[in-house]
Amino acid sequence: MMLKKYMYIVMIFLSLTSCAQKKVTLYSKEQKIYPKISIPLSANILVERAADEFNNNFKAITGKALTIERSNSLNNNYNYIVLRINPTQKNNYCIYKNDKNITIQATSALNLSYGVNDFFKKYTSLKFKNKNTEPNEDLIVNEIEIPIEFNYCSSPDFEYREPYFSTNFDPNFRGWNRTNYLELEWGIWGHNLSKILKEYSLPQTAYAQVGNQRVEDQFCFTSDTLFKYVNERIGSIYATDSALNKYMILPNDNDIVCTCNTCKAVGNTTTDAAPAVFNFLNSLARNHQELSFFTTAYVTVREIPKFKAATNVGIFYSTIHIQKGIPIEETKDFKDFEYDIKKWRNYVDNVFIWDYTVNFDNYFDIYPSIKVTQKNLKLYKKLGVNGVFLHGSEYDYSTFQDLKTTLFAKLLWDTTINVDQEINTYFHENFPKKLAGALTNYYTFIDNTFFLNKEELGIYSGINKSVKKYLDPKVFFSFYNEFDTNTEKNKYDKDFLKIATALTFLKLEIMRDNGVGTYGFATLDSENQIIVKNETILLLDRLTAFSRASNLKTYNEVNYTIEDYIKSWRQNIFRYHKRKHFFYKKPFKVLSKLDEDYKNIKTLNDAAFGLKDYNTNWLICSVDNLVLKIDKEEIKQSKKITLSFLQDTKHAIFYPSVIEILDTNYKIIKRLKLPSEDENIGTKEVSIDLPTKFDDEQLPNTFIVNIIRSNVVGKNALACDEIIFN
Repeated sequence: MMLKKYMYIVMIFLSLTSCAQKKVTLYSKEQKIYPKISIPLSANILVERAADEFNNNFKAITGKALTIERSNSLNNNYNYIVLRINPTQKNNYCIYKNDKNITIQATSALNLSYGVNDFFKKYTSLKFKNKNTEPNEDLIVNEIEIPIEFNYCSSPDFEYREPYFSTNFDPNFRGWNRTNYLELEWGIWGHNLSKILKEYSLPQTAYAQVGNQRVEDQFCFTSDTLFKYVNERIGSIYATDSALNKYMILPNDNDIVCTCNTCKAVGNTTTDAAPAVFNFLNSLARNHQELSFFTTAYVTVREIPKFKAATNVGIFYSTIHIQKGIPIEETKDFKDFEYDIKKWRNYVDNVFIWDYTVNFDNYFDIYPSIKVTQKNLKLYKKLGVNGVFLHGSEYDYSTFQDLKTTLFAKLLWDTTINVDQEINTYFHENFPKKLAGALTNYYTFIDNTFFLNKEELGIYSGINKSVKKYLDPKVFFSFYNEFDTNTEKNKYDKDFLKIATALTFLKLEIMRDNGVGTYGFATLDSENQIIVKNETILLLDRLTAFSRASNLKTYNEVNYTIEDYIKSWRQNIFRYHKRKHFFYKKPFKVLSKLDEDYKNIKTLNDAAFGLKDYNTNWLICSVDNLVLKIDKEEIKQSKKITLSFLQDTKHAIFYPSVIEILDTNYKIIKRLKLPSEDENIGTKEVSIDLPTKFDDEQLPNTFIVNIIRSNVVGKNALACDEIIFN
């Protein structure tokens, strides 16, 4: 028995010894072990920069700089970090060690830089946040040990990889996370043909012909003049900066198609501009064979032309109409999407996806779509897509954008990473332990909830849909309280303050949507008075303080300001506090037709108010006026009716023109005509005194409220929020 125990101990010792022997010292301050960096004699400035990158990384964790040696041979008396370029190798970069030297070899200087950073990620303690700072004495290491042998190669799942958040605008972030940036690669991006041509005086023939008229809202892509100027402009852009080797040529963002004789001759129809557009792209591609030209499968470019596309022509496919917070494979759109991608893959060599990763109506909505995006990226890879542009919040801040950008960058390189593990790693590398734990637990929970819940959440959505999808108020309020316990210790941390701003905004949005109750901004007392909670006032004060300290000013795509949001809140709660609401959640009927997406009539008397965002707490009517049938018994204590309306001319929403109170025979009891107003966006309340016993017309036991839409010409809608009898 003792012999067996002894043998067991010996085996453990030998195992530990064996493990220890698998490490070798790369650097030791005490033993004065320093490697040298070797680059070829012919190394250009880009390879020199990769060597400098290695040196800077090394210095960040050791405080020491290494010698960079130009040579095509190595001195056997030293250990080397060998940096080489081999354009013919299969993988983007390889890192290997099977002797005393470490070799990092890549297909290009950029990939060499990626390999350098990957070496430090895998084999040292260097973290991104410490990479470009002065060496921190608390983080300096006196020794670096690495495996005695390793051989590791890496290539990305997608050739083009861009998470379009401001986080990715930092060149240090891109170098560490191996991402692209449109400003550095695209000579023309988006719908910008008009901008690059503004210096030219275009003749009418450069514009689309519809019938017998030339329309300047769209281009004629068989126009020789248009081609001449675009071709000339591309040449001058590329001559100025040879890194700008990609060009996006899009029709203007409308459904106009040129049907002049030459456009019809190449294949255009009244709805399909693809033949003329690809004919235009092919001509550019022949003139600039070193460049790549793209258009988008969008609006009037849908079908494949009958002629071949040049090898340096590609397509961007937008998921804007199918991105609803659910993996595409689990939606009704999957078969059509799969068909489209296969169709384009058979026509062009380069198919890129334009995907979406935020709620553009509310950048502070967390919209935790990481696992949904991961599943979509796996699908894109399987279908042969070779580039992905993930549209984020651009230059504006969105909640947890640094986490999102980091994980999206990792997924664009390798779609198989463990998302939960990466979330944990990110937070613990960037925040104090207690706070990191709270953030990890909550974000992991909501990302999994978002992924598993099959409720749709489009990229233009109100807070009520976010709540249904993933933002459970009970869980969020508990997390907010836990997060808040860290405020005092992190009150000077800008990243913390940005998150605090966003979370406080979100809590107010949930309270606004809930109206009265546990998760609402107010309570209703025994006399049917709305009583605004003290917590609501406190949260508005905190939002003011956090947004100022973090220098955040706007919260959505159209730059609504936080300052105006807070002002609107204060105005509403000032009106609401101690206001009687005899109609709160009382039954009523809607006699008019309701819009397909706006059938929740509870919005009209739930004590939740709307602001300037049409997605939250507004009942929108575009197919009919809004006609309500109400029993007098339900509001018998009331003296007037107060209604709230929104005007948002961009979305064709206008204040009503007339409000009527009618009997059931549609005889007018009261009628108020509203003046038209020019403001593009705003809200207003309208009050009408109810008939008293002294009036000629009395309120019958059942009466009708008829809200008549604006009489503006063309498409128009009515948005009504709370109807209060008080």
